[in-house]
Amino acid sequence: MHDDQKETMAAADPLDFLQCPETLHPDLQRHFRDGPVGKMLHHPFIINVMTLPGHHKADNMMYLHRKEEAERSWHQKNWSRYIALHERPYRAEALQRVLFEGGLPFDQPATWRLIKAVWIDSENVDEHEQFWSATWNKAKSELTLDIEEKVAFDELPDMVPVWHGLEREDSSTLGLSWTTDKGVAAWFAQRFARLNRRPAYIAAGLVHKEHVKAFLLSRGEHEIIAFPDKVDQVAVMPCASKGVHPSGS
Repeated sequence: MHDDQKETMAAADPLDFLQCPETLHPDLQRHFRDGPVGKMLHHPFIINVMTLPGHHKADNMMYLHRKEEAERSWHQKNWSRYIALHERPYRAEALQRVLFEGGLPFDQPATWRLIKAVWIDSENVDEHEQFWSATWNKAKSELTLDIEEKVAFDELPDMVPVWHGLEREDSSTLGLSWTTDKGVAAWFAQRFARLNRRPAYIAAGLVHKEHVKAFLLSRGEHEIIAFPDKVDQVAVMPCASKGVHPSGS
């Protein structure tokens, strides 16, 4: 929840939310789905896994607040705030709207700073694979790299060794995200394996620097963005190492 939303919620009497029943706002009524503990609310402006039937005052307040703030941010062209007002699973869709309806130019570093920020924050990249592929296809490293990334990128060899953690021995599942740190790839492989109860695997390959779309350092993952068909000599092997937790996450 954002700080201004916390202030809005804190200003109300907590008991009022329970003592004053309120039906769910019409905009939200079709956004119920099964959740971990019953029905949950899953909307671009509000996700609530603990809904109480007939007591939706807090849900409605949060929704209307974010909706109003998002509209204001859109008109002010405050794109980063507009996107941040959306719940994390919906930020790629918000970014897509900003890029195309907001008319952001792809030849400006500021546009790529915004794209990188949403990418780094995303936890459901696979759900928006077509959008991300089309977006990164427009990228050029001279536009995506900040000063620190440019220095690190220039130190890489022309053919960059890269790794990718996998939850199964299947090179067809390789995506855009690679790393120059084998230990980080192993850590992700083990993480995916635990989540999906499968053996861990790691893919290794080489990518020419001219095919690298971005080199992201902010999370300590040393993430290389490159299309898998541009990565040569790919080999997938079992991963026994526990790996190294990314230092920036």
